[in-house]
Amino acid sequence: MARKRTLSWQAQILLIAFIIVAVLFLPSTLLLFIGMMPTICARMMDRTKEQVKVLTVGFMNFAGCFPFWFQLLKQGHDMDAAMRIIGEPTTIVVMYMAACLGYLVEWGVKNIVSYFMVQRGQARLKEIVKIQEDLIKKWGPEVTGDIPMDMYGFAVEEKD
Repeated sequence: MARKRTLSWQAQILLIAFIIVAVLFLPSTLLLFIGMMPTICARMMDRTKEQVKVLTVGFMNFAGCFPFWFQLLKQGHDMDAAMRIIGEPTTIVVMYMAACLGYLVEWGVKNIVSYFMVQRGQARLKEIVKIQEDLIKKWGPEVTGDIPMDMYGFAVEEKD
């Protein structure tokens, strides 16, 4: 049976304040809602705990939206200006391409980091093999665990 999640009173107050601000600044809300769609999609798709993709895409997406939001503020911050800005194809292209750049940055950094982690792991493995070889030279082949032992831990000589 699924439990219903209820918002705390602080979250309810913040939600009400957010709705009031969104209505008061409706042109900005509309522009940013349309422009930040890739971030909303990234938020729904990213199931990781860290939400790195959401942060990367979100910041780059907002960077693409910011000049047009500033242009909206300069043009009087009304619905006509917002619709005019949103209606220009270059606006949507710039906003969404900035988000695409965020996806590319996240993908590239993830691949670079994984490459260096694999290289570091392989170097550590070589180091461990060298340490094992030194231990075999120092203590003999008995330390490898390849020699059969009796129930008391003594090496059992194999009969030919």
